[in-house]
Amino acid sequence: MVSCMKNIFTDYPDVPWKQGWIFLSGPEDQTPFITGAATGALTIPGGEWILQLIEPSALCTVRLFCNGFSISARKRPDKNRIDALQTAPGVFYGTVSGLPMPQLNATAEITSDNNAVWVQSGHTTTLLLQKNNCFALVCGELTPERALGKAENTLNESFEILAQREAKDRANISRLFSVNPLHNPPVALAAENLKARLRSRTVALHGLWSAADGFANETFSLNEIYPLVRAWCLTDPPVALELIQTALSLQQSNGGFPAWVEPGGLAATVAPWPFIVQSFELAWQSGHDPALLKKYLPALRKYVQWAVRRFDPHRDRIPSWQSEQEVFVPESFERGKATPELTVLLIAEIEALIRLCAESEHTESVTGSLTEERNQLAQTLNTVFWDPAVKAFSNVWKDGHYLREPSFGSFLPLFWRGLDREKQTALLENFEETRSFPGHHAPSSWKQDAIGDTAHIPAIHQFMAFESLRNADNTRTLLMLFAHRMSEGFTVWFDRESIEVARGETTGAPAFALGPVTAALILAVQDEFAHDEAEAPSVAQQLLRWGHRLRINKADLSIAVGLLLAILIVHLFYTLPHSHDAETRVAEASLNYQQGRYAEALRICRNYPDSVLSRFLQANLLMLNDRPDQAEKFYRQALTQKTGSPSALFGLALALQMNGNFKEAEKRYADFIDIYEKRYPETAELADNFRLLAREKFSKPPGWRRVYALPMMNDLGL
Repeated sequence: MVSCMKNIFTDYPDVPWKQGWIFLSGPEDQTPFITGAATGALTIPGGEWILQLIEPSALCTVRLFCNGFSISARKRPDKNRIDALQTAPGVFYGTVSGLPMPQLNATAEITSDNNAVWVQSGHTTTLLLQKNNCFALVCGELTPERALGKAENTLNESFEILAQREAKDRANISRLFSVNPLHNPPVALAAENLKARLRSRTVALHGLWSAADGFANETFSLNEIYPLVRAWCLTDPPVALELIQTALSLQQSNGGFPAWVEPGGLAATVAPWPFIVQSFELAWQSGHDPALLKKYLPALRKYVQWAVRRFDPHRDRIPSWQSEQEVFVPESFERGKATPELTVLLIAEIEALIRLCAESEHTESVTGSLTEERNQLAQTLNTVFWDPAVKAFSNVWKDGHYLREPSFGSFLPLFWRGLDREKQTALLENFEETRSFPGHHAPSSWKQDAIGDTAHIPAIHQFMAFESLRNADNTRTLLMLFAHRMSEGFTVWFDRESIEVARGETTGAPAFALGPVTAALILAVQDEFAHDEAEAPSVAQQLLRWGHRLRINKADLSIAVGLLLAILIVHLFYTLPHSHDAETRVAEASLNYQQGRYAEALRICRNYPDSVLSRFLQANLLMLNDRPDQAEKFYRQALTQKTGSPSALFGLALALQMNGNFKEAEKRYADFIDIYEKRYPETAELADNFRLLAREKFSKPPGWRRVYALPMMNDLGL
């Protein structure tokens, strides 16, 4: 691997091995390999064979890609590892270092010849060829001779060159990774899920396309095109450009588009949401190719003309959805009713077209008519939909009466950058005060812990809320608050999936499944974090920013800061000595504990009951005195104060096991393995042994007292 780029096999975020992860060699691959139930098991859907890469019980680190994987042993991971990539449909190529070679197991008879073994089922041959430290797995409708030839050709390639190519392809993804390791696994999974959804051209789809979510058959949905293009612009701009060109090739003779198309040609009769021009603009900006703009500008102009006619057929300047299958906000459709989000999206489409026309020659006359259309729609938004009584946007009957139906559509005017400051401020202030979107009464409706749950806010709404705040929140305070909340949800989702894997539970759902819009949202949020880290304001700038939002001038802010400093000095004067004394005494107790003077350590700890280290040491001492019932309480308190303490987590798991709470003990051990396996490999192995004993309802693991001789258990491990 060249030194100037990251090595995806070692630097990519690790993910537990889970059944059902799909591997594809590329968009044209329709016969994927999948992960089996056991760690390191590889097979195909409905396959009667398994390639076992590593012992299922071995503790290891796994990295999953859309077209490969990396498995490294917990001990000396750089030396003991298996890296593999799917190089062609039905072909896996891998290298093995410091570990046994993979084994092919099957219910049918296995034939062997020199370094090759194979199994046949009907016309399908599965063959494993091993040479030196490399292996090739070939599966397909082939004779054994052809499969062997294919495997030999594969092993003649340089795996190093393949690895370099993969690292180069993921260079933009690697740049999104944060210094906070908790944020990175969802980002990697989002990128790999998007890559795995790419498909090659078909009879009906004349170019690269992406398989959508929520359809019985594989389908290309133009309602996903804007998030897809946004995400691919971050990770692989040429793919973004290919996707939007595939979408534009679906334009109908009247200028419109179907909302979705199947590869065989079946297409929707309803229109997509108006994101076509904005998606093209996003993708085109990566290269600014004038020839490409010249080619597609007439089609985009024709589309905008069609969209305005489609959604405003009576030309009353109040656009409305024409079908229940088209609406952006579910269950909001009624004949004769208009909602503000459609007007906003049409304005945004027209403005994107105006900007593109400005980049091209001979478009002055067209720009004038587009500007007039935009101005008329803007007037509609600001007069027809704006309800001055409540300072909010409302749904309306076409006869002009307001409808008190708050919905996400009432929030979406923030997506329009041209919204006047008064209305923008009113919407942002309401969002800040309620921490919720219009029509969603629960403040937690925009903090999705389970990102697959879209009952409150569908994924596309979360994405558009994020985009709206990017456009409207000049201070970026609400934007980053929203981003942090979503990132928490992504992290919680990944932790839940990982713990499920650690427990060996399967739900039947694909491994780490993410819809394309959610995956795009994860990447967009992470990009914003990267932007924020690169341009992080100083403390003084942040104070001025807060002051501006609270309408405080610099003089007032200086007085306030001076007063705060004075209070802080007085506070420190009176509290530091006591705090310093407490820390010193608890540190002394810790030293006594490490040196075996348990009675003295306990005497000191009892004088400082609120110290987290004191509580942890008391819990340890209670365990050593066979009082796990009391120790459990102290471990819980310590873990509440210091949630990242591996020592308190392991101690709590052991106390729970000794108290007969085997189910929770298993869960805590699994948490420890999942989170701290790489940092404390030997303790993770011990935790796995204790977890298995807890599953068998052994309350006292053999040699449990030796746990307290581990260096980690002398302090909180932080």
